[in-house]
Amino acid sequence: MTDRVLPDADTVAAALASHEGPWGAGAHVLSVRDLSTGLGQAAVLRASIATPYACPSLWIVKILGWGHQTLLDSRDRLLDRREAHFYGSSVPDLLPRGLTTPSGATVFRHHDRTWIVMRDVAAVLQQSWTPDAAMTAARRTALLCLPAALRPSLLDAPWLEQDGYAAYAHHVPAGHDNLDALADDPRLRTLFTPEQTKALHACLDASDELSARAKGLPATLVHGDLTPRNAGLDPHGALALIDWEHVGVGPVGYDLGTFVSLYRAFGGHGELDEPALLEVYGRAVSELAGTDLRPAAALGFATAHLTWGIHLRLGPGLTAVRQGLNRDAPAALAAHLDDIRSGCLRALSWAAAA
Repeated sequence: MTDRVLPDADTVAAALASHEGPWGAGAHVLSVRDLSTGLGQAAVLRASIATPYACPSLWIVKILGWGHQTLLDSRDRLLDRREAHFYGSSVPDLLPRGLTTPSGATVFRHHDRTWIVMRDVAAVLQQSWTPDAAMTAARRTALLCLPAALRPSLLDAPWLEQDGYAAYAHHVPAGHDNLDALADDPRLRTLFTPEQTKALHACLDASDELSARAKGLPATLVHGDLTPRNAGLDPHGALALIDWEHVGVGPVGYDLGTFVSLYRAFGGHGELDEPALLEVYGRAVSELAGTDLRPAAALGFATAHLTWGIHLRLGPGLTAVRQGLNRDAPAALAAHLDDIRSGCLRALSWAAAA
């Protein structure tokens, strides 16, 4: 873990003063709060900023490359730079009504580091996710197909993530090892039945085949990490999206799959009707594309569950438990294990579709 001290208010103020931006001239930073999750490769700060003759406002400040490696062990060489490419490109301006990103996003260099500063949209992100809200999110997610329809060359940008569903395929060997170790761990031996364990091994073995099939599906712009923590519905019903580190090219249905996969783990309330959500998304994306994409969306959706969702849970998810995660916090450990079990079993329910 890095031992670098996070910037204080004066340091952030000096960075803002080095570059013109929507925060205005003479910006005074009243306070700085660390929001870094420990999973990304950027320091994430919430700064309260005041300018002459204006009320203080809240901004998010990201300093790229300030984080550290974790059990997620990303092999993505552009992960710590992709969001800066995104905000520096024309892609945000191509997002249609119904999709939003934080306003005022500005990218600049300061002291040999890339900084991204944007308006804080916490008020939107902190709204509670419900099954009804998830239905709206499914319709809005379909809108991500429109930027490439307006500008087909957009998907050729070299900084976009490719094959995000395989981003954690390097954890497949660890997933096999962790499944094999369940029987010898009294905390984990009842996590899956022998039949479920065998099926999960088979899904891990099918990673390359699933990825190959996904490559043949109609491609769309994908957020790449569309989870309830990175999304919210604003008062007008638009889907606000943050954390674009994994923005890229992927199959239709993929983003909805990631959202559903981590819905409960990341604070969603109530049980989702996954087939109904997929039908809503499939109809919406088909209407926008002018052709029936529902079968392709179903395969992309299932692929997200069976690759990205399973690889994360059986790889770093179980590895963290075996290394002592939440050993002294039984409730937190139980919630973590429940997500691993329920997420993997929901993925298995889509195996036939893939």
